[in-house]
Amino acid sequence: MGRRRERKQRQEAERRSEVALAAAEAVVHAPSLDEFAADVLDWPGVRAHLVPLAGSALGRRAVLELAPRDDDGARAALARVAELVALGGDEPGTSDLYDPLPALDRARTASVVLAPEELLGLLSFLKGAVRLCAWLTDRADRAPQLARLADGAPRLESLAELLESGIDRRGEVRDDASPRLAKLRAAQADITQRIERRVRAIANSPELRNVLSPGMQGTVHLRDGRAVLAVKAKSIGQVPGIVHDHSGTGETVFVEPREVIELGNELAVVRADVQREVQRLLVEWTRAALERQDRIEKLAARMVEVELALVGKRLCERLGARVPDVASTAEGLVLRAARHPLLAWQVLEGRLDACVPIDLRLGEPFRVLVVTGPNTGGKTLALKTAGLCALMTRLGLPFPLDAGSKVPLYRGIVADIGDEQGVEQSLSTFSASLVRIAAGLPRAGPRVLFLLDELGGGTDPADGAALGAALLEWLLARSAPTLATTHIGKLKEFGFGHPGAENASVEFDVETLRPTYRLVVGAPGESRALVIARRLGLPGDVLARAEALVDRGGEESRRLMGEIQSARVSAERAREEAAKQHVDATRRSEDLARAQADLEARRALVADEAQVELERRLGGARDGVAALRRVVPQVGGAVRGELDQALAALERALAGAALTERRRAFVEGLRKGDFVYLPRQKKKVQVHKVEREKGTLRVRLGNLDLEVPLDEATAFETL
Repeated sequence: MGRRRERKQRQEAERRSEVALAAAEAVVHAPSLDEFAADVLDWPGVRAHLVPLAGSALGRRAVLELAPRDDDGARAALARVAELVALGGDEPGTSDLYDPLPALDRARTASVVLAPEELLGLLSFLKGAVRLCAWLTDRADRAPQLARLADGAPRLESLAELLESGIDRRGEVRDDASPRLAKLRAAQADITQRIERRVRAIANSPELRNVLSPGMQGTVHLRDGRAVLAVKAKSIGQVPGIVHDHSGTGETVFVEPREVIELGNELAVVRADVQREVQRLLVEWTRAALERQDRIEKLAARMVEVELALVGKRLCERLGARVPDVASTAEGLVLRAARHPLLAWQVLEGRLDACVPIDLRLGEPFRVLVVTGPNTGGKTLALKTAGLCALMTRLGLPFPLDAGSKVPLYRGIVADIGDEQGVEQSLSTFSASLVRIAAGLPRAGPRVLFLLDELGGGTDPADGAALGAALLEWLLARSAPTLATTHIGKLKEFGFGHPGAENASVEFDVETLRPTYRLVVGAPGESRALVIARRLGLPGDVLARAEALVDRGGEESRRLMGEIQSARVSAERAREEAAKQHVDATRRSEDLARAQADLEARRALVADEAQVELERRLGGARDGVAALRRVVPQVGGAVRGELDQALAALERALAGAALTERRRAFVEGLRKGDFVYLPRQKKKVQVHKVEREKGTLRVRLGNLDLEVPLDEATAFETL
């Protein structure tokens, strides 16, 4: 009764804490993947690579269901990834985070009872969440964003206790899950043993030796839960009883002897009672779980965030990804050495020799960037890389790029990428493109990124250029950040004639006739058709006539364009050089800070070891003083007085050599589960028990449990 009362009190405390938690947690509806053109930007392919990085079923489902976050959520998720990366090899285990939510949803919607293995999975999740929250709390000083996931997490100890008292490690209902079940299981075992003894005695009787099937004498079989003997079919009449089954050959029949039929019936009744009691318990436990489903879901949501942070960390480890700085829309998008994750994975798997990184900028002083250049030069890849980076930042995930990269938290992405025709709508490539663009225009604004591939293509170049320029002007007027690629030469002039717009090009090596995939901001792509034709051996007269027919505009216009282009490229290069110097300076500052922290850690470790050695030696001196004190009463006269004074002075001197504040804080703060360093063994060990009265620690060293003096342990620092 006392235990039941304690459980009810704990449940009530949990309900009160959950009311406060629900009031503190506001649900914010973030954009959907469709609003970020996720399919067009290859997110499903990237997601397929991320799923195996999760450590549990809960984490894998979370990756599959990951959706864009609100601003605060994205920043917090990125911070959690950065914290885990900073922790290095110190990483929580999540393999025991069973996913309980599908089973709970099914139990609620279909009104079914949770199976014992599902309840065991729920128990595994609850216990794993407790361990994970403890891990997070212990690292609050180094990972505050992660630790917040443990702060105020729903407490479900009473449910865990209920399930643990009823389900064993094999996922079966315990015999002592209830007093009635314990009694019934004991009765079942007793009757079963009585039946087996009686059937075995019958089987071993001499008169049945030639009646039973060869090799089965003395063996008790089960058919439909009844104890039977394997009897030769031709001798069936010599074993009175009920036939329950035949062998495949028909030469053997399985007979329940008449002597145990009554006991078998009694056993069947008890088994039915056991099953009813087990079902009653499963209903009770399922109801208890469903009553707490909201709290379980909230706890699972917090554990999911830990798993997603681990996925982000592992992405950093495998692809050299990093968490970008979150920028304002005014600062714009800055990508340094960005690589498309799918290409980076191909390099990692040996299916691609190299992935050329992309440098790209879209922000003040320009919000529209028009990229020109040859086919297969990387224009579309640049658009997809930029868009995917913006999406993954909104998802709270890192991206393969270098320091100095900045990514705004866009509220959406409009992407017209690819040349698919709208077959079902009987649309041409041009028409299908316009349909996609038109659908996104109502969302245009400073926080929606537009990615327009082959703008103005698929129709007459003059019409395409006019429509493309008008569309860019419209987006520019609404401050919509826009990356557009095109083959139309007329659109190259857009960047020269509109403040807030800029040109860029993808380089092409005319010597090798191959693209370099490098993006150059400030310069439009030049036509390489005639150069390529000459290198490929077209007749000189054909090339001469082609050059004469090319309309290149007036000489003065070309000269001015060239000067503007040269000035812009020079300014962009100067800006890039300044930005790189800033990044290098920041990196050197970070390296210096890490080196300083390492130095402080080493200095603290040396100080701790010195303190331990000092305390060891002082301990020996105190032992010597104590031994002398025991001898003093045996000394008489003036010598005894002098000896008392000398010992008192020595004791005062030893008392002055007290523990340092750092050492005192270390000793007082020691708890079970902490790690300490034993200088004598040169080993890091975990504390199992602190016995301050005895001045000892219980630790585990390899396979040994040891008791060591507190004086021999020092703080463990990761160097």
